[in-house]
Amino acid sequence: MQKNYYYENEFCEYWIDEFGIVHEIFKPTFKRLDVEVAKIITADRLKVSAGVARPLYVELGKATKMDRAANRYLSTGPAMECLTGTGILVRDQIEKLGANLYTGFFKPSVPTKFFTDKEKAIHWLRNYTQDVLN
Repeated sequence: MQKNYYYENEFCEYWIDEFGIVHEIFKPTFKRLDVEVAKIITADRLKVSAGVARPLYVELGKATKMDRAANRYLSTGPAMECLTGTGILVRDQIEKLGANLYTGFFKPSVPTKFFTDKEKAIHWLRNYTQDVLN
């Protein structure tokens, strides 16, 4: 997989693949997402996106704890800028159920879907690339 516009911070790695999808991969050591971290990862994703609306693929890894304020922030305002859709990889069906409750409660303003299979997530996100949307 081609990695364009690679960037890394203490929480995640980011890059844009050959389809124009931004990848946001949480590091294995990362465990808890609070609103301050949510603001940092949003700002860094926006840098990688360079002002172009793109789909976002997220691997949460071991990040199993998310504050309510972080959930709210990530589903509104600045966190929705330059996004056309979000596909999030979770580890199992139980996490997927919990994640679907998140989208039902916080209602992100872009299509958001949870997956247990990376290839299915990438395939779904390809529907939200600039090539398809234009």
